[in-house]
Amino acid sequence: MSTSEKPNLSIPMWGHLLPAGPQIEARDGRKWTFDAAEIVAAFRANGASLPVDYEHGQDLAAPKGLLAPAAGWIEDVDVRDGAIWAQIEWTERAAKLITDRAYRFLSASMRTTSDNRVLSLRGAALVNRPALRVEPLQTEPDEAETAREASQLICLAREHLADQTALGRKLTLTDAILSVRDGAHGLPHLPQDRKETQ
Repeated sequence: MSTSEKPNLSIPMWGHLLPAGPQIEARDGRKWTFDAAEIVAAFRANGASLPVDYEHGQDLAAPKGLLAPAAGWIEDVDVRDGAIWAQIEWTERAAKLITDRAYRFLSASMRTTSDNRVLSLRGAALVNRPALRVEPLQTEPDEAETAREASQLICLAREHLADQTALGRKLTLTDAILSVRDGAHGLPHLPQDRKETQ
């Protein structure tokens, strides 16, 4: 893979929904309280996946009769150091937007009481300006693709090493790997008839 190409990225399966509680505060000053164990229990008692949409479409667009397609589905929730994380199965469209860094954050949709106590999750949205201080969605190089590319690189390096050895040049396999990786293996070859007489 050349340095100009994008790496193949794996879509994050887990996203950060709520900062560590029990008290949380939005960037605009709004405040809520929640019990992490209650949030998890409510999700599992519901017995159904929750939608992840775009820009809170379920809350803002759907009530007006407008389309609010899902970007993914929350399949499980977990507590990590007091924070709420969600396991999400993404749609193909959303996965591409995330790996292209068109969307980087999740924003929770919550069912709350009049005194701003969070009772349960209603879903979440892909956003770029989350109200809460949550971690960005992290994309990582696809492990299987990375392994395939590494294997291909080693094969090309071995071929390059054999070619250079036949030309009388002394290279190590490491040298050959670096040369192939950096695209610097265009060294001149001897004519075919000279190679056969060596």
